[in-house]
Amino acid sequence: MLPTFHPMRVALLGLVLLLARAAAGQTSTGAPFHVGYVDTLLFNERLHYAAFGYDGPAPLFVHVWFPLTTEPQTSPLSYAQLRERTLQGPLRRVYHELLLRMDSAFIEYDLRYPLGGDKPIDYAPFTEAQVKDSLFALPTGSHRPNVAQTLDFPVIVYHHGSQGQSDENVRMAEHFAANGFVFVSCNFHWPLEDKPYGTPLLWEPDKSSIRTILRFASQLANGNKVFYIGHSWGAQEGWCTLHEPGLVDAFVSLETTMEWKTDTAEVRDKWPHMLEAITTQSYPMPILLVADTDGEPPYPLFAGVRGDLGYLDPKQPFGHESYTSACLLRVAGDGRFPVPDATELRQQNTVYLALFGEMLDFLRVRSGMPAYLPQQREDDPFHRFHVSSPTSPTKR
Repeated sequence: MLPTFHPMRVALLGLVLLLARAAAGQTSTGAPFHVGYVDTLLFNERLHYAAFGYDGPAPLFVHVWFPLTTEPQTSPLSYAQLRERTLQGPLRRVYHELLLRMDSAFIEYDLRYPLGGDKPIDYAPFTEAQVKDSLFALPTGSHRPNVAQTLDFPVIVYHHGSQGQSDENVRMAEHFAANGFVFVSCNFHWPLEDKPYGTPLLWEPDKSSIRTILRFASQLANGNKVFYIGHSWGAQEGWCTLHEPGLVDAFVSLETTMEWKTDTAEVRDKWPHMLEAITTQSYPMPILLVADTDGEPPYPLFAGVRGDLGYLDPKQPFGHESYTSACLLRVAGDGRFPVPDATELRQQNTVYLALFGEMLDFLRVRSGMPAYLPQQREDDPFHRFHVSSPTSPTKR
């Protein structure tokens, strides 16, 4: 059964585990499972948050995508509906303020400018807010279940980047859920009065929030493996935390932005905690590093990291925000409003989907399942490098 949580500290909102196992099969999309979705609420008891009438442990507004073991009986949720929650008291205001800031970040990073451009897109006669709303009204592949079911799958925790959003990678979540993984994400930012979105509650790695969500993931895993995927700052936070034994069984680092750096003084000034971690700690789990460095791996500052490291570097240009489906969502409006970089967005989407296959195989193997992709491909979209120890590199 579902682990017991303090009733004042977590609301599972219908997420129930029973003792049964999913039957193998195929959906109409060709994936093994349809995708279920629920939301829940956790609290980080080690991190204090006070704003907008709330004063207490920092709330984590959690999303959970998971494999449905039966045909869905409800319509697919829209992107906007993924954000709908039933909250009481001051938390309603906190969540409302968080959504306002998430919306502003989506507009700034994923809507306002074409890829690689600095001149705003002219959406006339529509406003940016109208374009955002039209995209968020689109259906996802996620369904809220109306009956309880078993969860007996490996679990992935996803950590967003700086000024990112907890739902910035819906398509990634659905891909993993459709292929037999539970995918968990939450906010690692909190709205603060008179401070920019992304301002941390403490100016140090937020290890306690990561541990909180990983404990939850471990309980959902029901004895299965637990994995961590982080993008940008979320990957940096992983490097700062996951050297602690027993937290996760594998780690996917999606472009920390340090991969192409060579100036240690600059890195020490901007990312001192991560530099200290990768130069002093050992990592007990396999790690997949992904970054577009306009070159080939290994990455200079990671060369001495003690651990089992696999590198992927896209052969085609791949933007920093393109690791998120939020960045690529805009192309869905092509033909309804101006998308001047539609061709470029579709090219980015090709690499994004190829990355899905790589991450899925990496985590399937670590879960004791066979890989899908061939080991050698003439049309391989990535440069590859593997280091099983600091002194034994091999390239393929």
